[in-house]
Amino acid sequence: MTDSTNKLKELFGKLFAKLMEFCIEQEFLSSLGESLEIFYDLKPEEEYEFNPTDEFLFLTWFLLDDVGVVGENMCLMDEFIRRKADVLTIQEMQICKALEDTSLNLLEVRGCVPGKSISLRDAFTGETFDVDESMGNGDVAEVGNLLFTRVLKLGDLHFLVGAGIFLDKSLKEYITHDFTQAYQQACEEGDHRSFKDFLKTNGFLLNHWIRAY
Repeated sequence: MTDSTNKLKELFGKLFAKLMEFCIEQEFLSSLGESLEIFYDLKPEEEYEFNPTDEFLFLTWFLLDDVGVVGENMCLMDEFIRRKADVLTIQEMQICKALEDTSLNLLEVRGCVPGKSISLRDAFTGETFDVDESMGNGDVAEVGNLLFTRVLKLGDLHFLVGAGIFLDKSLKEYITHDFTQAYQQACEEGDHRSFKDFLKTNGFLLNHWIRAY
């Protein structure tokens, strides 16, 4: 890994920590509770023990995909950028904008170099790429297994955002079928969004089906 890549990862790590702290500020806790119910499909009166250090997958969804938290068609990242525009560096601003273009997704493991990189394939589009990441090991990141996560693209580089969940390969057919069916139904009902935009706003459904299976 080059020095420039290491510096970029370090910059992203520091910025990500600030973003996670922003998500759990007191003024957003009410919205956070409502969003937890959506993300985990919690039933009325169902209790859920929330620990921020274990919730990076949810918190990135709350930050980047859950529109309406701070205004119509706005996500928390929009509010973070608005408040911090004067202090963010150009590179930090670029990372924030790139994060807004990400979504939760289901990926297939094509290969793994433990502690260095994971080769992935998008389970929906077939796009392939490598991520520079030390998470996982040869046991859970074996070829064919699935990874539920979010990927940040910066130039030619790809990084996993926050956290990910490894899943057995047998779930691919069920989850991709159910999500594709949901998209097709939405289209038939007059939703004209692209699949990419539908995934962006409905990525939490993947979490519902993963928990159900």
